[in-house]
Amino acid sequence: MVSKQTPNPNLPRFLAGGGEVGQLLRAFDWSKSPLGEPDQWPQSLKTAVSIVLRSSYPMFIWWGPELINLHNDAYVPLMGHKHPAFLGKPANELWSEIWEESLLPMKTLVFEQQESIYGQDLMLLLERKEFPEEGYFNFSYSPIIDENGEVGGLFCACHEETDKVLQQRRLQTLNALTSQVLSAKTKVEVGRMAIDILGQNYKDIPFAAFYLIDPSGQEAHLIHCSGVRPDENPFEKTVSLADATTDEFWQLHTAVETGQPVRIQGVSKKIRMLVQSLTDRLPDSAYIVPVQKTGSGNKIGILVVGLNPHRNFDTDYQHFVEQIGTQIAITIDILVLHETEFNQAKWLAEIDRQAQLTIAHNRLKAEDHIRNVINQAPVGIAVLQGTHFVFEAANAAYLNLIGKSAEQTLGKTILEALPEVRDQGILELLIRVVETGEPFFGNEFAVALNRFGKTDIVYVNFVYQPLREADQSVSGIIVVANEVTELVKSKHATQESERQFRNLVIQSPIAMAIFRGTDLIIEIANETMLKTLWKRPFSEVQGKKLLEVFPELHDQPFPDLLANVFKTGQSCTEKEALAYVNTPEGMGKYYFDFEYAPLFESDASVSGIMVTVNDVTEKVEARNSIFEAEQRSRLAVEAAEMGTYDWDIEHGIFQYSERLVEIFGLAPNQPHQHAEFSGAIHPDDLPIRAKAHEEAFKTGRLYYEARLARPDHAVHWVRAIGKVIFDAQQKPVRLLGSAIDITQQVEARKNLEEIAEELEKRVTERTLELRNTNAELVRTNHELEQFAYIASHDLQEPLRKIQTFTELLTGSLHDEESSINLMSKISSSAQRMSDLIKDVLEYSRLSRTDELFIKTDLNLILANVKTDFELLIEQKNAVIIQDKLPILNAIPQQLNQLFSNLIGNSLKFSEKNPEIRISSTLLLPEEVRAMPNLQSDRPYVKLNFKDNGIGFEQQYAEQIFTIFHRLNGRKSYSGTGIGLALCKKIVENHQGLITAESELNKGASFTIYLPV
Repeated sequence: MVSKQTPNPNLPRFLAGGGEVGQLLRAFDWSKSPLGEPDQWPQSLKTAVSIVLRSSYPMFIWWGPELINLHNDAYVPLMGHKHPAFLGKPANELWSEIWEESLLPMKTLVFEQQESIYGQDLMLLLERKEFPEEGYFNFSYSPIIDENGEVGGLFCACHEETDKVLQQRRLQTLNALTSQVLSAKTKVEVGRMAIDILGQNYKDIPFAAFYLIDPSGQEAHLIHCSGVRPDENPFEKTVSLADATTDEFWQLHTAVETGQPVRIQGVSKKIRMLVQSLTDRLPDSAYIVPVQKTGSGNKIGILVVGLNPHRNFDTDYQHFVEQIGTQIAITIDILVLHETEFNQAKWLAEIDRQAQLTIAHNRLKAEDHIRNVINQAPVGIAVLQGTHFVFEAANAAYLNLIGKSAEQTLGKTILEALPEVRDQGILELLIRVVETGEPFFGNEFAVALNRFGKTDIVYVNFVYQPLREADQSVSGIIVVANEVTELVKSKHATQESERQFRNLVIQSPIAMAIFRGTDLIIEIANETMLKTLWKRPFSEVQGKKLLEVFPELHDQPFPDLLANVFKTGQSCTEKEALAYVNTPEGMGKYYFDFEYAPLFESDASVSGIMVTVNDVTEKVEARNSIFEAEQRSRLAVEAAEMGTYDWDIEHGIFQYSERLVEIFGLAPNQPHQHAEFSGAIHPDDLPIRAKAHEEAFKTGRLYYEARLARPDHAVHWVRAIGKVIFDAQQKPVRLLGSAIDITQQVEARKNLEEIAEELEKRVTERTLELRNTNAELVRTNHELEQFAYIASHDLQEPLRKIQTFTELLTGSLHDEESSINLMSKISSSAQRMSDLIKDVLEYSRLSRTDELFIKTDLNLILANVKTDFELLIEQKNAVIIQDKLPILNAIPQQLNQLFSNLIGNSLKFSEKNPEIRISSTLLLPEEVRAMPNLQSDRPYVKLNFKDNGIGFEQQYAEQIFTIFHRLNGRKSYSGTGIGLALCKKIVENHQGLITAESELNKGASFTIYLPV
């Protein structure tokens, strides 16, 4: 904390103010710095330092070849522990860790090309703490032009946006969890999808893993992990939660036992390489979060999250990770239920005021000089005679002006006394006055004079007045001259200050504008204001009234705030102010941090207002979104209708929710003591409550179920869950708990027991009845004729062979080899008949219409079929290439048969190295309408099975779907001829279409159209 001090009148005025940094600058030993003493600094540097010190917006200057760093109080937080050690030190030492890669190229562009640079959300790793910290910044680098017209230094206005970037990044992850994981159908799928989403945010979550706890609570099974390489997976597939010796590093059992997150260190010993990371620096800590069922506190799983080595694990970070665990828990709860936000910158308008006061001061000074000429003539006066302009007289002020004595001047011509004025236009002016008889007035006339041992550029206001004789002829010239060198230099400095001030406004990365007069005439608006907020070119707003451009502000507080700044001369600052602004894109809702700073004239009156605005809409909306996400999570908990309480055991203070009052049947909207709640427990169950509390004061966990003795005499059951907090001496001091009415669950359990007993009785009776009842015949369908054909032909043929071969066997029993051959043929025929009968039965089953359509993942269907054919695929060296397949409303068993038949055919009808390609495409509406066999008002997916097998001639593309139709002999390729007929029947059952395309020896392609 810097104490207030009496200003030192010997210090330069530009170093006044500036808080702590200002005091450090004034106390700094500049004699040892390349900059030298402050009063010798260039005016451009003085002006820039004055602006920086008086601003509450983070700013710094790098000056000279050494790039000496000068900053203000607002920049200190961005430096961290590097302040104040690097004040007045070279910039490349201050930011050595990012100099070569990030800052040097931008500095070079500013100094060598005199260009300004603007950056937004630039990520930098700054060693301003004990580690390289990830930070994000908006900034503007601008050249400072010195008195020689060269770049003397660099000016930067900047702002840290790290909080905003982190909020947006983390909110994106939470939103993805909320919107995507809800589609999961199992706990395992929830874990996999959640970890995949976390893997996309590798900056906050370098690695992650999720374990599910089995129903016994004794083991945790790894479901999925991200960020780590598969060949270096540090996570055990199964962890025993009962044996701590098997889980010494990750401490999963500790998180489960305590129900609290655990932070562990030394992770870099386990994980030596990540799939993707911000830098080569590996995370050294992780956060183990128990995933608990809402309400009951039962442990569902365990979330392991690696922590960003470039960020502090602060409260926001911790809350983010725990929110992930809560979101996973809520998603699993829902699954089970279905199944059973800138520090605002301040620019000081004092610079403009000081500049204007300086102009007024110099103007008054010039007026005083003129008044003295008139009253006392202290100005330089000289008389030049003749055409050679000989000095006849010159007063002391004039001699002092030209730096000569009377002996060096009087009696000599002007070129003898002042030879340096030759070729400066002086002689020509004198001649013109003599020839024309007209006086000449020079204003701020620059002339080089050799005086006081050196050549000075002197600025002079003068009059060459013709000296007339009585006959009105001009005999000489009266010279009245006044040196105004300091005035001109001061004016130039003021103009330069004004120019730099305007440049700072124009080049600032923060939206800025200047309004003049009480009508708020728009004088200046920088590009940030025009493009980002107003969304208008400067030509549309320049010189116009603010309310003329933005009439919607009439009904908002901003015009009154601006008027008050004009009235009081006091700045106005607000944070996150809500504003409605009409842009070419329409009326928009915005949140702004802003400052209205008065601009003063020399008489201290307010002539204008400088407006600084920062759009924090994204930050506010991000914070609101996070709040809404938390509210949604809280609503999910409240949906369980739990009552909550907080019992301060040490001080006897009991706080509770209204839902708890409702559960215990107490009077609403009245104060209640702890004893009233405990007294509401049924007398017979009070021992249960007492034992549960006694155990909780030892273990820290409270759980019991008991009846309530409510005033309405209705039987109600309650389940109480809580966590005891202990002091340093392990004395219980606080109990946080919840209660839920489980009356319906208890009654449902009793009802289920009664129903089970009744069902057992009915099953016994039904079994007896079924023993005496004949089964009804299954209705037949139109394919009975085909079955008759089978019975009369295909089924009889293998039977005939069996008979024939049997007769032959009888006649050749003496020939053992022949008998074996005949027996083999009988077995083969019998097997074909068995296969045929099975396929016919399967075909007949497809005529049933009572099978349910359910959501069916074709990827799982394909995986099952590939497993069934695993040995054959390996034997035939087959390759199956697939797209990601859709989820359809279908009969899973039939689609499994469809995929099995098609893939089986591709494997069977191939000579070598089968290659099967399975693709999926969603048909466009116009494509559906172009196919008359499809319903034009339904969406369809197109599945294509393509192989490189023996194929067939296209003329048979329809016949192959006919039952028992074969294109190849049985000796070459086995089969019953029913497989493709089954495929067609399955597709028709799903209101779809199947077609085939092929060319002999060039493979076959089967296309299936199914409604989505």
